[in-house]
Amino acid sequence: MMPLLSILCLLLCPAVTQAYEWRTSAGTNALVVPAGEILAEEALLLGDRVDVQGAAERDLWLIAATTIQFDGDARGDLRALAGSAVFGGTTRQNLLAYGRGLHLTSNAVVQGQTALVGGTVICEGTMAGDAWIHARSITLGGHWGGNVRVHASEIRVAPGTSFAGDLLYTSPRPLAYDSSVSIAGEARQIPARLPGTGALAPGAVRARFLFHGYLFLAALLVGMPFVGFFPQLAGGAVRRLRLSPWRVLLAGAILLLLGPLLIAFAFMTVVGIPLALLLAGLYAALAYLAHIVIALWLGHTLVRSPAPQTFARVLAALATGLFLIYFATALPGLAAFVVPPVLVLGGGALVLALLSRPFVPLPPPLPKPPEMSNQPQPGVKS
Repeated sequence: MMPLLSILCLLLCPAVTQAYEWRTSAGTNALVVPAGEILAEEALLLGDRVDVQGAAERDLWLIAATTIQFDGDARGDLRALAGSAVFGGTTRQNLLAYGRGLHLTSNAVVQGQTALVGGTVICEGTMAGDAWIHARSITLGGHWGGNVRVHASEIRVAPGTSFAGDLLYTSPRPLAYDSSVSIAGEARQIPARLPGTGALAPGAVRARFLFHGYLFLAALLVGMPFVGFFPQLAGGAVRRLRLSPWRVLLAGAILLLLGPLLIAFAFMTVVGIPLALLLAGLYAALAYLAHIVIALWLGHTLVRSPAPQTFARVLAALATGLFLIYFATALPGLAAFVVPPVLVLGGGALVLALLSRPFVPLPPPLPKPPEMSNQPQPGVKS
């Protein structure tokens, strides 16, 4: 993990701008935002450990390899991705968190909606809006101001917990809670679509989300150097997708159908095996980068801004799009509907962007210098 974080640090050091703040930590050092410090713009904090005690005026992204500790004040949306995270501060809008262990302490306040995905989730604070929680084990406490929807193998409700709306849950067993628990709406069990061993079982879904979280981080690591080193190719592919969707669809279908046939034909000729291997590598690269292009298009569509598209803004759009793609494919039954159009449209956009790049001709050869003659020139004494 340390080499990966070092690479990220090198890639992102020049990305800090006045419109977007990006911070990373080196090695295993913790990235700390001390109390009293204010992040005036949208910010993404990335490190092995992230500790936020200050305030963020706008949206805040937290990504950590191991742990996140949030005791600050996020005045925009707060999005967190880590191995484990503890929230003890205030989120004035929405909270979205993903991790093996998530803990909202009794001091935590979420004034908007709450979405939590993890292995073990413990909530003891105050959540004013609707909440959606998906985990293996869930403990509910504190005060919930909206409707709560939970999906877990094990659900516990702490004494004294209050729900201002409905409590809808999916669990193998009916929910049991103390008489001191207050539920203003209804507490209703929603059966899973499949038996406990099926694709929608809490354990299977948790494993899918965990696996897709790792794929999300891996794609982000690939997408950052791709956007940084090939900005014209990435931008051209997104423009092609936005301006010529039907041409992109046709090019992607041709690539998807004829690519494997060309590789197989070159491989069968024996002498074309090196060419087949080269084509296979190029085909695999296009297939993987296809969802990077779709993520950029999705991110720019959702977070479109009239301000100049700086490197940091492009990476923020990339992270948003990748999160949406991997979150959608992690849901059971949706991958089959998401992956084919992503491959076709993203691959077609890349092919058209490559073919439309301006051709730079080779410079003509320099003229030969005149030959020196040994004959004496007129009027020149030898």
